Amino acid sequence: MEAKHKRLTSKAGLTIPKDVRMAAGFTGGMAVDIEETADGILIRKHRPTCCYCGAVEDVKSIKGRDTCRRCAEEIFKEVKTVYEFI
Repeated sequence: MEAKHKRLTSKAGLTIPKDVRMAAGFTGGMAVDIEETADGILIRKHRPTCCYCGAVEDVKSIKGRDTCRRCAEEIFKEVKTVYEFI
């Protein structure tokens, strides 16, 4: 793919050219992850990550928070223990 040249807007925004978005499979409204690298900035499709342990396997959104199965099971056990005595 040929390198593209774009200017940042006055508020430091950036529009990704349509052909680049299409080739990457990006669509409007899609979540992306933005990461600083030694060479610049990496933008990729969002990869759900557990907000508790950082795992990326078996992650689901629970009450708006990305949570892996292991952490969800630990939370369930803790909540069950707390509310057993009430």
